[in-house]
Amino acid sequence: MDGLLLDSERQMYLRSGVETSKELGRPIEEAFLTTLMGGSWTAYEKGILDNYGSDYPMDKYWEIFDKKVDQMINYESIPLRPGVIEVLDYCKEKGIQMAVATSTLYDDAIKCLSNSKLIDYFGYIVTGDMVEKTKPNPEVFLKAIEHFDISVNESLVFEDGHNGAHAAKNGNCRLILVEDLAYLSDEDKEYAEMVIDNINKVIEHIDKENETASSL
Repeated sequence: MDGLLLDSERQMYLRSGVETSKELGRPIEEAFLTTLMGGSWTAYEKGILDNYGSDYPMDKYWEIFDKKVDQMINYESIPLRPGVIEVLDYCKEKGIQMAVATSTLYDDAIKCLSNSKLIDYFGYIVTGDMVEKTKPNPEVFLKAIEHFDISVNESLVFEDGHNGAHAAKNGNCRLILVEDLAYLSDEDKEYAEMVIDNINKVIEHIDKENETASSL
């Protein structure tokens, strides 16, 4: 969801993190915060403590950060990433089932998807508090695949960051990478069957695969 459907990583989490750290007088570089996107908040905090000192005032950080994020989640419509509506409309027209698999908590995910008018596209939503282990563990993806009663090979995982890409690989899931802000390793890109800069570029890929399958 974040960074792939919604431009929330740039507009919400990164902005809030940078602003919060400046207010604390302990600035954190935006480039570093991008490396923490897509994982659990526990891993996010550990990353800050490991790189900016064990004395970093995380209690105060979360207090300020959460207020900023809550304001945006509850009262703002987060901008969409380019090509999202085109792909969602295409999949809906073709009868392709869609799910959101995100590390974000359920209540926040529902609010974000509702405010951005995306929620009705999806037949299932899996969130960080619905699984025992978050990305890079593949549980969130496998739970969505299981819900639709399909095989891993009949699904496509879309990701924009390293933790999600690693989770897809750990679950032997087919992976499409959409590059933007988040860090992606060479290994992530080598594993993916496509690396694109706009999600709508996958439409031709899906069309070709379905044409091939129908001719067999």
